[in-house]
Amino acid sequence: MPLLMSGCNNDPTTGATLVEGQVVEIQGRQPVARALVQVYQAGRGGGYGAVGSPYPTDVQGRFSFHFDATSKSGYLVKASAPPGYLTDWGLAPNLTAGRKNTGLLIPMYAPAWVRLQLVDALPRSRVYMFISGYEGGGTQLYYPRDTTLIRPLLAGFPGKIIWVITNQQGIDTQYEQAIKPTALDTLTVRISF
Repeated sequence: MPLLMSGCNNDPTTGATLVEGQVVEIQGRQPVARALVQVYQAGRGGGYGAVGSPYPTDVQGRFSFHFDATSKSGYLVKASAPPGYLTDWGLAPNLTAGRKNTGLLIPMYAPAWVRLQLVDALPRSRVYMFISGYEGGGTQLYYPRDTTLIRPLLAGFPGKIIWVITNQQGIDTQYEQAIKPTALDTLTVRISF
């Protein structure tokens, strides 16, 4: 719940800090409704920690709240929303503690997904497989069978799904498929082995 304050502190290094703006999808600059906006503070040893609870946006992605800044600097603000929208740390707006931070645009990447259809063609194969090119460190599979995996991606960026198949003799063969996922869509990559 926002703190009720009549204004911001005259000390520009601490105190009541106004945060006001809009959350938008970075690819199309469309507002993201019902997102959660979170303030983060830089830690002494590196990294950031959440400050308080997140604040919801309205249906136009707008937000306005105050928080109490307890240090001189090192604050930024990010947003997230279902089904996987997120703000990249490098694009998160910095905040000036103890001041009015208005007109902020918090960009969020829209999610997309890749459906990996693994097809064990006859004769049946006993292989190892490593698949990458989506969020996370990739997937290692030992003796896979016909299956489908769903993995998240950031929409709007061209990339490649890469898979390496290691046969029973230990020989690696690499394959790839170029992709360009669109926002909130699922694309399919068929992997035969």
